[in-house]
Amino acid sequence: MSSSPVHRAGRRYTVRQFTALRPDERHRYELDEGALSVSPPPAPLHMRVLGRLFARVEAQVPADLAVFLEIGVELPGSTVRVPDLSVTAAGIDLGSPLVNAADVRLVVEVVSPGSRRIDRLRKPAQYARAGIRHFWLVEPEPPVTVTAYTLVAGGYKESLHVVGGTLEVADPCPLRLDLDCLAP
Repeated sequence: MSSSPVHRAGRRYTVRQFTALRPDERHRYELDEGALSVSPPPAPLHMRVLGRLFARVEAQVPADLAVFLEIGVELPGSTVRVPDLSVTAAGIDLGSPLVNAADVRLVVEVVSPGSRRIDRLRKPAQYARAGIRHFWLVEPEPPVTVTAYTLVAGGYKESLHVVGGTLEVADPCPLRLDLDCLAP
């Protein structure tokens, strides 16, 4: 985010203040319980797997759902996360700077070397608290691995773990993905 009168190191932000900041497109910005979190752009492998995953998911979702890359999702507790891929209700406000977690059906995080702990622990806990029913964790190193989780009693329970091969799920909609086609 470029310099802005409200941008100071160590400052706590509200969601409204966060959305008013001007982004520096070379980085990803999230808000973690009021603290600004900045991460470098993803590596080429990450982006290759994510791009291919997006194309395959988007081709299969029904008209009542929409697929997005890296959109801001407002979570409870002054938190805004930017999942790598999100499946939402189709009727969301496309002009809004953030999507409400209640409209999100699935979030997908492709694990990056610099964010393994956050992708595997912190983000899933925050998504679960927000009530997002489905969460996938993608390990991009070949063979691509996807672990699918479903929200059960306020936390995620692993529902499927696929290493290479074909991933098939019924929720949030029927999807069939050849994981071997996702990696270079």
